[in-house]
Amino acid sequence: MSEEQNVRAGDRLFAAVASWLIRPLSDLACLIGWIFSSIVFLGLTSFVGGPAEGDAAVSVYSTWAIAHGRLACAYPAATTFHFPSIANPYTYIAPLYPLLSGAVASLARIGHAVPFPTSYQMGPHCSKALAAMFQWSGQAGAILPTVRIGYLCWLPLMIGAILLLRAAGRGNCGWEMASLFLLAILPSVMECLTDYFHPQDLVAMAFVLFAIASVLRGRWLAVGIFVGLAILTNQFALLVAVPLLFLVPSSQRVRYALGAVGSFAIIALPMIIVTSGRATRSVFVGSGFSLTRGGTVLWELHATGATAFIVERIVPIVLAAALAWWTKRRLGDNALEPLPLVSVLATALALRLVFEITLWPYYFMAATVLLVLLEVIRGRIRGTVVGWLALMTLAFDPFPLGFLSNGESWSTRAREVLPNYFLAVAVFVFLIGLLRRQVRWSIVAWIAVVVATLLTLPWSHQVIRSGMPLWFWQAVLAPTLVWLTVEPLLRLIRAHSPQAATSTRLLDNAT
Repeated sequence: MSEEQNVRAGDRLFAAVASWLIRPLSDLACLIGWIFSSIVFLGLTSFVGGPAEGDAAVSVYSTWAIAHGRLACAYPAATTFHFPSIANPYTYIAPLYPLLSGAVASLARIGHAVPFPTSYQMGPHCSKALAAMFQWSGQAGAILPTVRIGYLCWLPLMIGAILLLRAAGRGNCGWEMASLFLLAILPSVMECLTDYFHPQDLVAMAFVLFAIASVLRGRWLAVGIFVGLAILTNQFALLVAVPLLFLVPSSQRVRYALGAVGSFAIIALPMIIVTSGRATRSVFVGSGFSLTRGGTVLWELHATGATAFIVERIVPIVLAAALAWWTKRRLGDNALEPLPLVSVLATALALRLVFEITLWPYYFMAATVLLVLLEVIRGRIRGTVVGWLALMTLAFDPFPLGFLSNGESWSTRAREVLPNYFLAVAVFVFLIGLLRRQVRWSIVAWIAVVVATLLTLPWSHQVIRSGMPLWFWQAVLAPTLVWLTVEPLLRLIRAHSPQAATSTRLLDNAT
């Protein structure tokens, strides 16, 4: 086949795919797509090992107390009881997810075969609550059914994506189905359950998607309500709340603020009061600020205490606010169109990763979900985005190690050979480009990074591949993610610049 025939064949394939993606779908076809993507997510998550029990302690004690009507002990005081490390609650999460999972646990009657500890057994001021609930959970076999509630968190995330896409004009068509499938196989989404148990991140992101969809429909009170609920689920939602404050029309800013403050206070204040103030830290800080792992650039610079908190938590919010203010100034009311809006908020969530003092794969979930939806809104998926997602998958392997609570016997070997398969695909794509006389230097760079850092040679007999330090992957992945999320916005702003408009008018006159 000649070069011209190769190009024409590629163009015909691209045109066929593009035609399907924009084709309207019936309600039945959409329903089938929703069910299929849910099956893919549940099946893939279960296949790699299912929800982990690591970090479950930061949420399950609150879930059990709420499920059995002991709200006063939902945030119990510390105890001298000696816990196994996997069951020791080093902190607690924000209250909305435990309230939701507690309701589900109550309806499912998890652990009801064994009497739950009484108020007397919980001790004065819930001083013995942790030990009592730990012993009860062992007798009732409650931990595994409780972490499996995390599977349900896919549903609000999926609904949020559907609402956003339909508000942006990409719903009810092939793009909607393709988006849900991509989210279902996105490793960072799955790893909110399988790496460490943090399903609240998925629920918080669902509320963020609800909020963005409400922005596109001009429902500002609903925007504020959903933002407040997102913050009550995980405080990374502040990276969305603050930029939106700068993007909101001035006439609607009060409605937005009232919705956010009201929805936050109506849940937070009763929880703080009923727990005698013990829920205060979890309400306002959550479980996200921890110096237990380190390894990132900030950690290597020996930032500690207030300095670390300011750089890790305040600086990304300030930068996100500045980006939103600049976008509003350059685009005006057009800043609330789907592409610039999602680009600003995706960049805000990506900025968090640049300044983190500790980094886990599920931290990437929020930004990567919006990155995928940003590509769909643009109507094309960049090869650089595919390459970044592939590199992130390899750097933060989605297969739990075999010795973890949800590890499989084949996990360790799968972690070793996965880069080889990804590399083979990349080389194949590169060779196809060469046949069409197209050298894609981004693929060359991707191959070089994988070969230098991740490739396991066939004759190697290492049990576990020696990985690059965490700061290296943060330095590679976080800034490139920021660029991928902000580049469509910069391109749009350049197109709206006075110089671009003048050039367009001159070209039209010449024509």
